Amino acid sequence: MIWAGALVLAVLLFIFPKQMGAFLAVLLVGIGVIALIDYIDSNKREKEQESVSVVVSYAPASCGEDSPLSFKVTNGSKKIVTKISWGITATKKGYSSNVIDYKSFPGIQNEYSTSYQSEESTPYSIDKILKPEEFFSACYKAPLIKGKLPPQSLIWKVGNKHFEFQ
Repeated sequence: MIWAGALVLAVLLFIFPKQMGAFLAVLLVGIGVIALIDYIDSNKREKEQESVSVVVSYAPASCGEDSPLSFKVTNGSKKIVTKISWGITATKKGYSSNVIDYKSFPGIQNEYSTSYQSEESTPYSIDKILKPEEFFSACYKAPLIKGKLPPQSLIWKVGNKHFEFQ
């Protein structure tokens, strides 16, 4: 169907070159303005997303053996955050492969989830409202690890973060 519109535009450009030239110039400027506004808006959203941080550490001393993963969430944005969800990865020092066994991943209610999780999943979440510069910390169960690797020797990272702003 686009070809039909292009054909009509070409015929009109041939029949009315001055009017269609002006029309095309206005159309191109309009498209440029819309693209610029979209670019600025997405840049602003990206900066807001980057200003909210989620950090994970393996901390059985402060969190307990049952829920040894400590998450610290900081709202560094100028907006109120209403919900945050994220996933995690764990790697051996000096390696890049994720060693989390996602088939036995703990769900949000600290029970083993029946739904399938993957590296792209966001099984952890909080709906605590965080004002600008406010932080929140919580402890969660650690997922099972492939092999017999001690969890305290792994490098834990947060990934796939999603935020909702007010």
